[in-house]
Amino acid sequence: MKRGFTLIELLVVISIIALLLGILMPALSRARELAKIAVVDMELRQIGLALEMYFENNHKYPPTQADCASGSLTNHLYQLPKVLITSHYLPSMPHGEAMSTTMEDRFNRGRTYKYRSVGEIIVDRGDISKYTASRLWIPNHFPTSSSIDPERGRWYPDDDEREQYKGNYSTYYPRSLVRWVVFSIGPRFSEEWLEEKLNFEDTARYPVPKELWYTPKQRRGFLVRLNLQNGQDIGTF
Repeated sequence: MKRGFTLIELLVVISIIALLLGILMPALSRARELAKIAVVDMELRQIGLALEMYFENNHKYPPTQADCASGSLTNHLYQLPKVLITSHYLPSMPHGEAMSTTMEDRFNRGRTYKYRSVGEIIVDRGDISKYTASRLWIPNHFPTSSSIDPERGRWYPDDDEREQYKGNYSTYYPRSLVRWVVFSIGPRFSEEWLEEKLNFEDTARYPVPKELWYTPKQRRGFLVRLNLQNGQDIGTF
């Protein structure tokens, strides 16, 4: 007569399976996250190519799309410029959708990737503003060095430059070290994390400083692709 498993033997087998799952699941989760990051890097590259094609045809980059109604990175703030979609540089969404394009941030479902540049800005999905400009905070000596210390960087354009170009923001700002930046909020993003990283001082100083970029060690941060004045693309890819 065949002897069945005893209760102790079954418990041992179950414990071994649970132990193996405990070892494997984090590794599988990590692999899925890295695969998603690789896809994000590829899609940010596609957006970068669209921006350069737009510049080639229009001699300026698209305006930054601000949204005063939300003001949150997890909402539609700085979504991809609609002109890239209406001009067929990026795929469009069905009419009536809140997102401007199908280029959806894989770490922020229902929202596009983000775009910021120096120059023209559209406020609250309206017309290009005649009274203000889109700005970027860039660390001194970037990209050779980087810092999130507000005293070790500056806004482009600064207040004097903004006054100089008032009403004529189609002019490209040649002094800015960074032409444009596209980014994903990345894994495990929270507004609290960003505020803490920036020490609750002028928290709009993202995402150019490298201290805010994703690293395998901290496993959170922005996934970034930006274009420098010399035409070079750098970022987390």
